[in-house]
Amino acid sequence: MRRAGEVIAGRYRIVAAIGRGGMGEVYRATDQVLGRDVAVKLMQPVPGTLAASERFLREARATARIRDPHVVAAYDFGDHDGCCYLAMELVSGRTVGDELRREGPFAPDRAVHVVRQAASGLAAAHRLGIVHRDIKPGNLLLADDGTVKVADFGIVRFLEDCTTTLTSIGQIVGTSHFLAPERALGRPAGPPSDVYALGCVLYQLVTGHPPFLADEPASIMFQHVRREPVPPSELRPELAGDVEALLLWMLTKDPARRPTAAQLADGVQAPVPGVLPVRRTAARPVRAGVVAGLALLLSTTIGIVFATRDVKLPTTNDLSPSDSRVTPPSVVPTTTTSRPPSPAAIRTVTQTTTLRPLPQSGPGKPKQPTGAGPADRQKDDKPGHDKPKKPKKP
Repeated sequence: MRRAGEVIAGRYRIVAAIGRGGMGEVYRATDQVLGRDVAVKLMQPVPGTLAASERFLREARATARIRDPHVVAAYDFGDHDGCCYLAMELVSGRTVGDELRREGPFAPDRAVHVVRQAASGLAAAHRLGIVHRDIKPGNLLLADDGTVKVADFGIVRFLEDCTTTLTSIGQIVGTSHFLAPERALGRPAGPPSDVYALGCVLYQLVTGHPPFLADEPASIMFQHVRREPVPPSELRPELAGDVEALLLWMLTKDPARRPTAAQLADGVQAPVPGVLPVRRTAARPVRAGVVAGLALLLSTTIGIVFATRDVKLPTTNDLSPSDSRVTPPSVVPTTTTSRPPSPAAIRTVTQTTTLRPLPQSGPGKPKQPTGAGPADRQKDDKPGHDKPKKPKKP
């Protein structure tokens, strides 16, 4: 940690620490040249990480290209004592995740307003061919005046760059609770992936937890691909209607059927219910072949990098492999004034997930039917061979 008063790059005097992540630290600082307050992010390269310095540079370039009131602005980038630094706009306030932990589930109108503002920032990024890939409550800043700004483009993907995504083969980089189905299947992230993640954020804002919960990342990924979320109105009846329709539209499994970020920012409403995911009734068993197929697919994902420290989760949802117990999520209060249970402190981990296909016990050979065969049935159906005798003439 840096001390207050220390000067970065001969220009930025540190005032206080703001936050700390897996590879970087963020400080409130004063730009002594321009006389304004800024946020300075310092990244110390960690041995063994994947292209950490390059990824930080990509974050700086992506942030600098996007000019939108709903994206944190980038001012300066450079090196200082072996560290990379990024000077950014200082947002007075807290993250949407912090607000959720402090105040509990949002009122429906407020949650939609937050998501539409974030969508505006994402739309600006998408127009430039930039995919965020890590949308979650902790990466949405909520200013004191209510403005929402998208932050942390640390694992950004440029659509124009087809040569590398700065990940090893078989790696999925992101946060499991907000991972789009196509990304869980190993496909490249596109703008619809950010929209799906934003739909997961909206779900958490109105219910208090993400749409899918489990102890292991692979299990959460499976649910993103194969399960429909519990309709929010089953947890809070007042969510039935436009909010629920919009949310489920954003969570559509097919990327092509989701709204765009620009549509969300423009206030689009969900289409007729016929295009939305079917409201689930009783859970149907999944065939062993389907489970085995998805397990084999997930087993090709050699490394999974997930950052879940900002997600509100039950206390048993620790991604460490030491505890395999599953505890269902706590009941969400039906009023916006109740506070949710305290979230667990989930640390960032790199976990290798290898799933084995479930054994399939093939059915035995069918028994041959007993009784008459087709030929016998034909024979039985024919009239008798003995013809009746003709009566004798008198």
